[in-house]
Amino acid sequence: MKKIRHSKFKNTGFLFELLTRQITLEVLNGSEEKAKGIIREFYGKGTEMSKELRLFNLLINEKYNTESKAEKFIEAILEAHSNLDYKKLQREKYNLVKSIKENFEIDNFLSSPVTNYKILASVHKLFEAKTKDVLDVKDVFDSKLTLVEHISNSTTSIKAKEDKLVEEYRKQEKDLRLLTFKILTESFNKKYTNLDDSQKGLLREYINNVNNTSKFGEYFEKELVKTITELHTIYKGMSDKITKIKLRETINVLKKQKLGKKITDEQVSALMLSYELIKEIKNVNGRKS
Repeated sequence: MKKIRHSKFKNTGFLFELLTRQITLEVLNGSEEKAKGIIREFYGKGTEMSKELRLFNLLINEKYNTESKAEKFIEAILEAHSNLDYKKLQREKYNLVKSIKENFEIDNFLSSPVTNYKILASVHKLFEAKTKDVLDVKDVFDSKLTLVEHISNSTTSIKAKEDKLVEEYRKQEKDLRLLTFKILTESFNKKYTNLDDSQKGLLREYINNVNNTSKFGEYFEKELVKTITELHTIYKGMSDKITKIKLRETINVLKKQKLGKKITDEQVSALMLSYELIKEIKNVNGRKS
């Protein structure tokens, strides 16, 4: 039986994730915003790719408390996918890849790590399976099983044990790493025009060194030590009890960071939010003085 090969060039969700990362990089570097134009053209309202992306996002983000409900949800999404204009969709994907190749160095563009790659690949395989006559049944089954486990994997019990500060760290992860489709309505510029030099520097180093983990690791470790030291200094001079609790919890979170060969998105998020806390405290103190 024919096995469905996962193609990064045909995966609507995967290409969108890479383009949103590219938007972040272009804004931080002050370079021409090519990626935003590409997203507007190919993922804009009315395109078949925008319709398929919505189905991708539903499978990635929705959660159900039982596997049977997850399976029914997947079947409903697959049924919706069968209503897309497949020829038009393929034509849009071809033109999208052509545009990406014309504007970016393709090897570097595709090299960015995507944390939910396995889920995106599984979604793509199931969508492709709807259009193929000869299939590797086990391959399709494995992809569906991956999605069932993903959709029915509840994190409620874990979150119940976390304090509010750590919950905020988790909530911010995707926003910091990829941003969202709201970029297309200019919300990126409105939301992130107030990034300070530390925040811009961290994001720039993170995105520019996705393939050089050792270099980014060294940068991250120095910033981590510097930030913990600064937070300690602020904590000692702080009289407000609520702020001191936030500072203490933030310091504890940062101290627990285990620096391995690869810095995780959660670690970048934690440091990013620590910068934000320091900035807010300085702004408040500045207004009081």
